[in-house]
Amino acid sequence: MNAKSYVYIFFLLVTQLSFSQEILTLQQCVETGKKNNLDFQIRQLEILSAETTHRSPVMEYLPKVDFAGTHSYSIGSTIDPATNTRVSSNIQSDNFAINASMNLLDFNVFTAARRNKIAVLKSRADKEATAAEYSLSILENYFSALYTQELLKIRLDQFENAKFNMKRIEKEVEIGSKPKSDLYDMQVSYALEENGITETRQTLYNQKLILIQLMNVQGMMPDGIVLENPGESGSMAPIESTAYENALKNYAKIQSVLFAEEIAKKQVTIEKNGFLPILSAYYSYSSFYYLPLNQPGDQRVNPFWTQLNDNKNHYIGFQLNVPVFNGFRTNRNVQLAKIEHQKKTVETEQEKIKLRQTIEQETAKQQQNTEMALKLEDTRNYTEKSFTTTQSKFTGGLVDAIVFTAAKNQLLTAEYNLLKAKYTAQYLTLKLNFLQFNTF
Repeated sequence: MNAKSYVYIFFLLVTQLSFSQEILTLQQCVETGKKNNLDFQIRQLEILSAETTHRSPVMEYLPKVDFAGTHSYSIGSTIDPATNTRVSSNIQSDNFAINASMNLLDFNVFTAARRNKIAVLKSRADKEATAAEYSLSILENYFSALYTQELLKIRLDQFENAKFNMKRIEKEVEIGSKPKSDLYDMQVSYALEENGITETRQTLYNQKLILIQLMNVQGMMPDGIVLENPGESGSMAPIESTAYENALKNYAKIQSVLFAEEIAKKQVTIEKNGFLPILSAYYSYSSFYYLPLNQPGDQRVNPFWTQLNDNKNHYIGFQLNVPVFNGFRTNRNVQLAKIEHQKKTVETEQEKIKLRQTIEQETAKQQQNTEMALKLEDTRNYTEKSFTTTQSKFTGGLVDAIVFTAAKNQLLTAEYNLLKAKYTAQYLTLKLNFLQFNTF
């Protein structure tokens, strides 16, 4: 088999490998992860729980109705006043009652309903906040892997140059036109580049594995996916001056802490309502049946339904419960609720400060990396021209392998730095846009 056959087989394998790889976009990673991540299922159940807890205040004013029945035996004896002797007194009795009660005036009913309604909104905001944190985590890991993926391409491209020069130096050393020391220098440079490629491949594999695990996808192999660049449009775009104001309106975590503050405020009102009276009404319908057991003589009693009809009783009334003194428990509960409300207020301000500082820091980094990328573009062009010139000199024997390797390393460093600055600026632009509008 000749050399052309080996080259053909090599390119065939590479082509098949490239076709077997699946291209993943940032949006696909986010959507797939949201479907598979169990945190979102937990948040959805919390929403259902809050919605079940919340109901109309009218429902709280519906009466409570219950039925009670007892069947009992009284076994013993009693004194007969006519004979002054003890006689048996065994009686079977059955009691029945239907009770109904309802509150006519309870200040906590409407307050609790409003609090529970806010709790539903908070649970939805919590789910959105979880989704936002997850999306930002996907974004960070996606760009880390994307940067390494592009870095590997640069290393592989430069490695082709290393293989070419390695073969050329070997031939020139064989014919005696180059000293053997140049071959040793090239072998060192060649080995270091091989090690760098292996290290970059391993790093890329691990980063893709973390990304797959974040999406909670089984059966997907890191080597079987290629990450797509979201596009450099907007990577140099300036951040709006109203970024913080936009984030306050749209960032889900801020909405969540605001709802938590409102719930704590309603809880203060609920505890204060402990000082207010409660007016309720009640109604009871009852009757009973009795039957003497093993009594001497002929004792007749009315039938069961006759007794129930004769012994029926209606009981209706109103109750006003006015708090007077309960050991200052209500005062304590009000103070605790106020402290909790103050705590939630401080936490809200804390989240706002954290958001503002994050936007300020990320905006500064985005602008710095955008500016640096423009400068590094010029540096890369200069180092590329310098390397091209050094390559010609090295081919003509005007410089040794050490000088050539140094020029090559300068070009690689410039390309790495430019790639890092561009991708960092692009990542920060997407992150800032998400913080403002909750979307990429």
